Amino acid sequence: MSFNEKIAKLQAATDEASAQVTVAKEALDLATQQLAGCKEKYRNLPPSEQESLQVNDTELPELLETQIRAKNVYNTVVARHATNQKYLTAFKAKQQQ
Repeated sequence: MSFNEKIAKLQAATDEASAQVTVAKEALDLATQQLAGCKEKYRNLPPSEQESLQVNDTELPELLETQIRAKNVYNTVVARHATNQKYLTAFKAKQQQ
């Protein structure tokens, strides 16, 4: 495989990782928004209802889990994109020497 082919492949991987970052960021933002909305809904309940409500009787655990998963995916794809970008920059610099 030629050096130019390696750079092209790395560029494609970097572009794909960039697209994944965008999708993962949108998913994280949505999960965070849903979690905040849910928390706000329960904060606005009358105190008597808040006292009798069990956390496991709400959608909070599922929303927390979804938000944590979305954050983990986002962090993973950001790291992948950064790594690809670092190598792509290094390969391009080496090519120009």
